Amino acid sequence: MLMGCSIKPDPITQAEHADRAQKDYAKIYEGVAPVDGPISLTDAVARALKYNYEARLAQEQITLQERQMDVAMGALLPRLALNAGYTARSNDPAAQSINERTRQVSLDYAFSEEQRHVTAGPEFTWTVLDAGLSFYQARQQGYQSLVALERRRKIIGDIVRKVQDSCWRAAVAREILPRLKPVLARAERVLNASRETARRRLAPDMPMLEFQREMTDIVGKLRHIDGDLNGSLAQLATLISVPTNAPLTLAASDVDLTNPVKVGDTHRLEEIGLFLRPELREEAYKERIDRQDVYKEILKMMPGFGILANFNYDSNRYLYNNTWGSVGVQAGFNVANIIRGPRAIAAAKEALEVSKARRMALSVAVLSQINLSYELYISAIEDMRTSRDVLAVERKMGAVSRNASAADSLSDSENIRHELEEIVAELNHYHNVIQARYALVNLYISCGVDLVSPTVELDDLGKLTQQIGDTVAPWVNGKLPEVEIPAPPAEPS
Repeated sequence: MLMGCSIKPDPITQAEHADRAQKDYAKIYEGVAPVDGPISLTDAVARALKYNYEARLAQEQITLQERQMDVAMGALLPRLALNAGYTARSNDPAAQSINERTRQVSLDYAFSEEQRHVTAGPEFTWTVLDAGLSFYQARQQGYQSLVALERRRKIIGDIVRKVQDSCWRAAVAREILPRLKPVLARAERVLNASRETARRRLAPDMPMLEFQREMTDIVGKLRHIDGDLNGSLAQLATLISVPTNAPLTLAASDVDLTNPVKVGDTHRLEEIGLFLRPELREEAYKERIDRQDVYKEILKMMPGFGILANFNYDSNRYLYNNTWGSVGVQAGFNVANIIRGPRAIAAAKEALEVSKARRMALSVAVLSQINLSYELYISAIEDMRTSRDVLAVERKMGAVSRNASAADSLSDSENIRHELEEIVAELNHYHNVIQARYALVNLYISCGVDLVSPTVELDDLGKLTQQIGDTVAPWVNGKLPEVEIPAPPAEPS
């Protein structure tokens, strides 16, 4: 009754939630190396992989699966138990004996066991069926650890994709924000002045209202751009575990993606994708896991065979032999397996076929993603070229506008509007450059190419940064890593 009353859980108090939140916040930045210089893309990726808890979780899952495989391997060992016991009763275990044939008492009340005695001894048990099932279970657990490795590959790819995208956006923010702030301040001053003019009735209502509408639209666009750019910096700081209030300086980059990068024909990309995609490799391992279930069900159909051996000691002084050993062999067969076994085997085989069909369906989806990613990349390159041409025209128009403003032949609103259009055109061009970079990285990931090796060590940030620098340089410049696809093994004749 006491245990039953204690089962009901107590809710976590608000104070405990607050304490947990403070400790978690402190732990997020615990042991994080400070930023002591400009951040490059390589530095950002290295910090994201080292301090990102999603990447840590993926590594911990691999370790967990490996530990569970060790446990499954231990199940292959025979059972060796050390038994000990103590028996006590309040009186002697005396009993009569009756003759089976005559039904007469053949022995008066007697006993051959002490009221208190101790038993002990080791016991060895080994069953072939249990060992076989444990063998296939260990193989399944081994494949699970390989599945965890493929999942870590996918997580690392997603982290790198997010970091490179936010890094380029933050670089654009650092380029545009210093020029955006003065234009926004001027636009707000002109808008406030027009409102004051309208309040004093110093100008006709309709032209002044139209002017205010235009300037309000300009200020709204400038504020929206300002918010997006500042959000890019905050997102990058979060990904690389830098407090949002800490200064963050980005290193300059001279990478140029003005011209399309030759990434090979789509047929080659499809081959690479079917070979490298972590989701397909994960499904291949799951197929092997399901195949072990078939073997396990077949094994359960066989008779069980086991060996039993033990050594016994009993402190009962009435025994002639206080120590003795015994060996036994036992075999058994569950007759119900005649009915259940074939059905279980058929169900396991059907699960295996479902696994194969799922892998084929995913393969078709992967091919579609590769082709779509390739087309999006080509389209992004064309958009980047177009926005570059538009930017060139807007810069010329901005120069004309500034000259006209200096000669007092252009109003402030017109001058601000031209400056805004130039900034928007430049921002749009940068946005298309970022989209081209993102589309290229997305194409790599669609092909299953590891942008960063999944086996990198995350302990030393300096070594991690150096390793990532060697792998980032090729793909950030648009060079598809060389992938050697080995020839398939020859089918047995």
